[in-house]
This record gives sequence, C-alpha cells and structure tokens, in this order.
Amino acid sequence: MTDVRVRIAPSPTGFLHIGTAKTALFNWLFARKYNGTFILRLEDTDVERSAEEYAQAMCEGFHWLGIEWDEGPEFGGVPEKGACGPYRQSQRRELHRREAFRLLEEGKAYKCFCTKEELEEMREQARQQKLPPRYNGTWRNATPEQVATMGDTPYAIRFKVPEGETVIHDLVQGEVRTNNREYDDFVILKPNGDPIFHLAVVVDDGTMKISHVIRGDDHLTNAARHVMLFQALGYELPKFAHLPMVLDEAGKKFSKRLHGANVLDWRDDGYLPEALINYVVLLGWTPEEEGRELFTRDELVEHFSVERLGASPAKFDLKKLQWLNGQHIRRLSTEQLRDRVVPLLEKAGFDTRAKSEAWLTKMTEICQTKIPTLNDIVPYTDFFFVEPAAYEEKAVSKQWKKPGALDRMRTIRALLEGVAPWDHDTLKAAYEQLSETSGEGLGQFVHPTRLACTGKSVGPGLFELLELLGKDVCLERVDKAIQFIETVEEKTP
Repeated sequence: MTDVRVRIAPSPTGFLHIGTAKTALFNWLFARKYNGTFILRLEDTDVERSAEEYAQAMCEGFHWLGIEWDEGPEFGGVPEKGACGPYRQSQRRELHRREAFRLLEEGKAYKCFCTKEELEEMREQARQQKLPPRYNGTWRNATPEQVATMGDTPYAIRFKVPEGETVIHDLVQGEVRTNNREYDDFVILKPNGDPIFHLAVVVDDGTMKISHVIRGDDHLTNAARHVMLFQALGYELPKFAHLPMVLDEAGKKFSKRLHGANVLDWRDDGYLPEALINYVVLLGWTPEEEGRELFTRDELVEHFSVERLGASPAKFDLKKLQWLNGQHIRRLSTEQLRDRVVPLLEKAGFDTRAKSEAWLTKMTEICQTKIPTLNDIVPYTDFFFVEPAAYEEKAVSKQWKKPGALDRMRTIRALLEGVAPWDHDTLKAAYEQLSETSGEGLGQFVHPTRLACTGKSVGPGLFELLELLGKDVCLERVDKAIQFIETVEEKTP
C-alpha cells in the first residue's frame, strides 16, 4: 500500500475524549503500519464553542499518549509542519468559499434565497405530516432571470443532490447503500459566507489528499453526502472506515461528564500511556493471535490490520485496564519506573533528595510487582519517608489484641537486635529460624513486624523494606509498637 495519508480532525471544544483518542490511535497505527503520513487538523470553525485552551489541552493529550503527527498546526512553540496547511479549519475559509462557488458555477449547486420564516414553515409542514424536516427545492430550478431579480438579497448555497444511489464500500461496516432521495439539497455555504461542516471536511480531505478516512460511526450518516461532494468536486475518493463508539461500563455512550472521558484523567490517576493505548486499541481491534492482550506500541504497529477492526461497540472495562496497567508497569526497567514515581512522591510532600539514587532504585524495585498504578507508590512507600502516624485498626485487632501479642513483639525486638549484617537474606534466615524454633508459622512474626514498621497490613516484601528502613529505624518503631500494645493491654479489662 502506497501514499497512505490519514488524519484526525477533532473540534477543539473540550478535552481529548477517550473516543477521539481511539480514532486517533487507529489512524496513527495505520499510518505507521504502512509508512504513511498522520495528520492533525483542528476543526475550529465553531467560534462559540472552540477555544485555544481546548486546542492546547487536546494536543497535550495526544503528546501524553505519544501520538505524534507528521503534519499539523503550531503547538507548544513547535511551528506548523507539512505542505498542505494551514491545519486549522478556520484558516481555510477562503478555500472552502472558492470551492463552493466553483460548484455553483458548474451547476452542481445553486443559490437559495429562502428566508428563515419560509424555512421554518417548511419544517412545520413536515412536522404536521410526521416527516423529517426537508428543504422543498424552491430555488433548485430557478432561472438566471429569477436569480437576478433578487439583487443583493442574502442567500445560501445549496448542493444539488444528484439522482441515483450512493454506495460506500466501508472497510469496517461493509457495503452501505443510500438512495439519494433520502437527502434534500443541503446547504454548503451559509448566507454569511461560512462553510458548512460537510463542505469544509470534504474540501480539506480532498486538498490534503487523504487516502483513508478512519472516523467514528456517528459520521456514517454523513458519509453519503461527503461521497457526493467528493465526486462533484472531482477529488479522488478516499476509502472509508467507520469505527464503533466507546461505551462506558454501563454500556452507554461514554459521557463527557464521566471521569475517564478525558484522556488526561488517566494520566492523573497514575496510568501509563502505554497501557491506555494498549487497552483502547483492544476496544475496536482483535489481534490475530487468539487470546493475546498485552502489546507494546511497536508490537501494535507490527500486528495492526484494518481487516481485524470490529463493527460492534465495545464496553469499557476498568478492571481489564488496571490489569494491563500493572503488566506495563512490570515491563518497565526499574530505572524507568523510578523516574516516573519519584516526582509523584515529591508531589506528595516527601523529600526524596535525602535518599541516594541507588536507594530509590531499590525502593522502586520492591514495589514494582505490587502497584497497579503509579499513584499507588505513595501509600506503598510513605512509611519510608515519615513515621506512621497510626496503625490500621483491623490489623491491630488481628495482631496485637490477642494473647501473647506483647511477648511476641518483644521476641521480634530481640531477634532484630541480633541481626547482622542487616540485609534481606540475613533477616529472612533469622525469621525462618525463629519460626522453626518456636513451632509457629512464619506469618505470626512477619505480620506484626510489618504493622509495627509501616502501620499497614500490606505493602512491599517485609525483608526488603526492613533492609531499606535500616536497623535503627526498625528497632525504634518496634519499641513504639511495644509501648502501644502495653497501653492497649492496660486499658483492656
């Protein structure tokens, strides 16, 4: 396949929606698969709703995902790139107008002088007849003389829908046939000179030589109009692929009001862009290797094919995303993960500068198989930076409010006092020896120690965290735990 040129053309009227990200990903993958060109084009002609801050937020979302465009508008100090610009629809208005008037001159469109009142009357008549609102073609066959008599009266330009049938060979939806009689002569240029979306998108796709239009299936109802315009304008017709939408966990359209609709919500929640890309692609594509779900970005490019895109919408599954995120965290090198979590610890108020790089790397290593998201590093490691302010109540009841709890903690204290050298293997051997000598399970000593040193019942491996905490800190915390148990026993009748 040669000369692949695809685009994502979002309207900057809000954040980067998860559905838009999905469409962008499939376009990006398709371009990378066939060494093609991926284009970002901002459809910012909705002046009332478009805002530069939204454009910036949308581009930020693309950057976080690692979806870099080959051609596109200026963003973040990076100049516009590409030979088919400008890449903001609002800057292409004169081109759209010129093409509308070309259609007019070629007899493929006409001037419509209907007033708002006349158009409303047509809509009312349709409502009364329980029909969809349609333009009745009043000015379709007007003579040049009739048009001339209107003088400077404002007019819209309407496309003259041809007779016959429009057939779309959609790469996802299959063959889609539409009788052109289902469409009225639709407006392509407003009386104020602004282009309608249908004209603008076709002109932009045609002049940018887009080879494949891969977009959401909410545009499938527009596709026939667009094909008619492509043909009327004499542009090469691209291939179409209309993708199903992303549904929320309830099986409904993923509302913009839901947390997670904004792609950057997942960044803030501690998810890796690699994991989100992996998951979102699986919402509309089935790999050839049955049962496989874990892919790197490069592996997705290698295995991607349009033929395996699905036509049915997929429901969002948070648990599956969490699982994938954990898998991608495991795939990072310890140093890569360290560099991602240290800023989160600093943001939480912990002084990581007091620790060496080797210590931070080891801390990351003992958590790497435990944390499902990057943000989980904070509750998993906070005890390394600040002394626990309290103990988990359930763990206290289970470990320290039972007969022999105080004696067991004193035994643990004596054990730790005698450990040398203070490292994982020596600590582990000492605890195993204590378990064997006492005839009690290893957990009877591990769990109380963890609670004393971290305030928690779960976390990194005990012997690893004890080594990193250091002997003096551990003994100090065990002493405080003993004092705590003594106070509890004094209060117990």
